[in-house]
Amino acid sequence: MNKALEWIRNLWIRAELKSPPWVQRAVIRRLHGAKEMARLLARPYLPVTQAQGVGQGGPLTVAYVGWEFAKPALMDLIFPEDPLERRVGRVPFWRCGEVADLSWADLVVVEAPTCVVNRLPGRRAIVLPQFVHHVLDVRGDWEDVQKRFRKTVRKNELRLVRKYGYEYDVTHDVQDFEWFYRHMYLPTMNGRHGKLSSPMSRADAYQHFRCGWLFRIRRDGDWVSGVICSLRQDVLIAHILGVKEANARLVHEGAIMAIYYATTHWANQRGYKAVNFLGTDPYLKTGWFQHKRKWGTTVGVPSHLHRRIWIQVQRDTPATSQFLKENPCVVVDNSGSLHGLIVVDDPHNVPPETRQEWEDRYVTPGLSDLIVRPVSYFAEGAADGRDPGVVIPLPLSAGAIF
Repeated sequence: MNKALEWIRNLWIRAELKSPPWVQRAVIRRLHGAKEMARLLARPYLPVTQAQGVGQGGPLTVAYVGWEFAKPALMDLIFPEDPLERRVGRVPFWRCGEVADLSWADLVVVEAPTCVVNRLPGRRAIVLPQFVHHVLDVRGDWEDVQKRFRKTVRKNELRLVRKYGYEYDVTHDVQDFEWFYRHMYLPTMNGRHGKLSSPMSRADAYQHFRCGWLFRIRRDGDWVSGVICSLRQDVLIAHILGVKEANARLVHEGAIMAIYYATTHWANQRGYKAVNFLGTDPYLKTGWFQHKRKWGTTVGVPSHLHRRIWIQVQRDTPATSQFLKENPCVVVDNSGSLHGLIVVDDPHNVPPETRQEWEDRYVTPGLSDLIVRPVSYFAEGAADGRDPGVVIPLPLSAGAIF
C-alpha cells in the first residue's frame, strides 16, 4: 500500500511540473480542488482538539477543528509554551457551523477547505489563507530587478555576496542530490524550525530534483549551500534549500542570501517571468515572511491552494486580545483579495510614527490594503462587529504574477 501511495504521489508531482502550460492552467487547478474534496469525503468528520495553556495575556483555551497542517505554527504563536492538548470529539464537515457555539473555548480555529470555511459565520472572525507564496518579478534588465530588492538587501546582503565571492553552478547528479538532502536541507530545516520542523520527504524532494535541477552555491571552491528548483511554465520555483550542516557562520556570511541572488539572476538572464520562493505562514511579523518580503516579492495565493484558516473569538479575554494585537496577519476576503490585518486598542488614535512603522514593516505587494481594527471588533456582543477601523490604502502592485 505504501509503495502504491508513493507511486501515486510521485506521478502527481511529475504531472504538476511536466505538464504543458495549457494543461497546468486548465486542468491541474481543478485536480487540486478535486483532491481536496476527495480528502474531505474520505475523512468527513473533522477532529476537535482542546488546547489549554497560558497565552501572552493569561490563561487561554483553544478549540482547534479540522486538519492540522497549519496547527504547529499557529499554536506556537498563541502559546509561548506547549499547551495541554486532548481530542474532545469530532464534527461532520456539513455541520461545521456548530463550532461557533463551542462555549468552553476562548478561541475557535477551523482549518478546512475553502468550501467549508465559506459557510462559517463572519462575525468576530478572521479568515486566513493556509499559506501565502512569495513571487519575485524578474522581467526586464538586471539592474531594474535589483531595484525591486528592498534597501536592506541592496545595502547588506548584496555586499556579503560580493565580499565572499559566491558563485553558482547547476547539477543533475544524483549523488549531489543525496549529499544536499542529508547534509544541507535536513540540518537547515531542523536547525531553523526546531519542534516545528516538517521537512519534505526524500522521495518528494527527489521528484522535484528529477523534474528540475540543483543549484550549488560555492565559495572559494567549496560547496556551501544549495537549492532544488524546477520550472513551471515560465516561473522558476525554489522548492527546498539548505546550508552545509546548518553552519551558523555561513548563514551569517550570506550563504542563504547567495541562493536568492543566484536563482534570481539565473532566471532573469534566461528571460523567465518570475521566481517563486514558495510559501510562508500568513503572519506578517514572522521571520520567514519578513525575510522573503525584503527581496521585493509579491504575496499571493495560487489558485490551486484550497485551504483556509478561520479564527473566531468566543470570549474577549486578556489572552485573546493580546494574541490578536501581537500577530498582524494576511487575511483573505470572499473575492480572494488579500489584506494586511493589524489589531490595536484604538485605531483612530495611532501615533504617526507607529503608522509609519507599520507601512515600513508590513506594506507588501499583493496586499490590497492594511486594515487596522479595534480589539472590540472581535469582542462578544460587539455591535455586529462592524466598526470599520482604519483602512490604509496601498499603491497598486506593478505586474500580475498570480
